[in-house]
Amino acid sequence: MAAIDSLILHSAAKINLNLAVLSRMPDGYHEIFTTFQAIDLFDTLTFEKTTTGGIRIICDDPEFPTGRENLIYQVLAQAEKYGIGSVNVRITVNKRIPIAAGLGGGSSNAAAAIIAANMLYNLELSDFQMTDWARGLGADIPFFLGNAQAEGRGRGDIIKPIQIYGDYWVLLIMPSAVLSAGEVYRALDLALTKRKDVFSLNTCRGDDDFFAGITRVENILTTAVVGLCPEAGRALRFLEELGPVTAKVSGSGPCVFGIFRKKPDLLYISRLLPSADWRVFVCRPLVDRVAIGLESQTTESIDRQGADRGNH
Repeated sequence: MAAIDSLILHSAAKINLNLAVLSRMPDGYHEIFTTFQAIDLFDTLTFEKTTTGGIRIICDDPEFPTGRENLIYQVLAQAEKYGIGSVNVRITVNKRIPIAAGLGGGSSNAAAAIIAANMLYNLELSDFQMTDWARGLGADIPFFLGNAQAEGRGRGDIIKPIQIYGDYWVLLIMPSAVLSAGEVYRALDLALTKRKDVFSLNTCRGDDDFFAGITRVENILTTAVVGLCPEAGRALRFLEELGPVTAKVSGSGPCVFGIFRKKPDLLYISRLLPSADWRVFVCRPLVDRVAIGLESQTTESIDRQGADRGNH
């Protein structure tokens, strides 16, 4: 297949339906078990090969890093190891996934960059090679290279695709705060954490079984997140008052989400927000598809996103 000069990819956000920390590994990382669920909140990334200029990232969010610290930049810089010479590419990012929120936006963007590099430069990498590349950059990135529903083990980078119930609504609330995963895990006291049996949502069958299961599982990082960021605790309590099936912290926070059987009234909820700085999104889970898609593969989801969701 001939290399191409440009492409547009949509990279999805994720929520963690559960997150159990099992142990601290010798390398300092934590062994976890989590259920990843991609949702239809997307960043749009346009990749264009250029003749000069190196790697240039442009974003409509001024808080988005565009230099060497950016995972997109790191991916494209590492592409040179495949013998393609100097990489000259312009990446334009339309950023909708909140930054440093526990929604995996940076990891999703990195996965999109791996896919883009493979296509733009005709690297002909196998799924295994792309996953290995992703694993060297960040624990969540391998998930985004595959199915939109998966279980993660190890650091979260050992991925098992699953197929679980997905006909519900997700209400996200992003407080006006940021947290790094590192500081959250450092604040976790495993000695005080009650070890529970790991429960797989993949064993649930049908809607009632799933909704019963989702109330049984938890995010063990919640106490650490709320301790470091009281505003996340405030957002979680506000969300619980709206009557979801369950409300949880996503990943290492501070974003929180509620699962609802019916579509929440975004306008009504926005009027009740305790803080005008909080952002709110109404989303749907992605089912029977991948987390990163070409523009033609995600047109329907993107159209619905514009029609059904606001952020305030």
